[in-house]
Amino acid sequence: MRARGTPGASALRPVGNDPRMTTRGLALIAAASLAPAAGAMATPLPDHLIRPGVGAGGVRLGMSEGEVLKVLGQPDTRVPRRTGLGAFIDLAWPGITVRRWDGAGGRVVNIAITDRGIRMRNGVGVGSSRAAVRKALPGTDCDESPRLCMIGEAIPGNTVTTIRFGRTKRVTEVSVGRVID
Repeated sequence: MRARGTPGASALRPVGNDPRMTTRGLALIAAASLAPAAGAMATPLPDHLIRPGVGAGGVRLGMSEGEVLKVLGQPDTRVPRRTGLGAFIDLAWPGITVRRWDGAGGRVVNIAITDRGIRMRNGVGVGSSRAAVRKALPGTDCDESPRLCMIGEAIPGNTVTTIRFGRTKRVTEVSVGRVID
């Protein structure tokens, strides 16, 4: 053992009745018990941000389904949809639904957020009041019918971020999407 006063001496001091167990040994055991298993880190968590015109929850417009799965893991549901605009696949997890074109190479065209924990950098997200949205996003185009605010112009090819409000004038959904028609 090192003499008192030398660097690291306290780390090698015996702990309890076992002279082989030192404070450094206890620290290593504690660190190892807090480290996650290797497989637990395989699926990164979403970044909890809504980026207007870009994406949300770690998912970006234009990603492939494989790229989305790397970010969010396997979806709870995978539902094919057909609209007047074409065929889509909706991939859903609690609080986030990702819509992509159907078919090989189908890319993400919309990300809908209902999770209160995923927000814009300015704090706007599900649960925000209409007044808070207008204050945080001055100049945003807002309508009463339907109850929504939109960031970006709804012109085919553009990206828009739509903030939908419920009857209580609180945000119920934020979606980032590409205008198709």
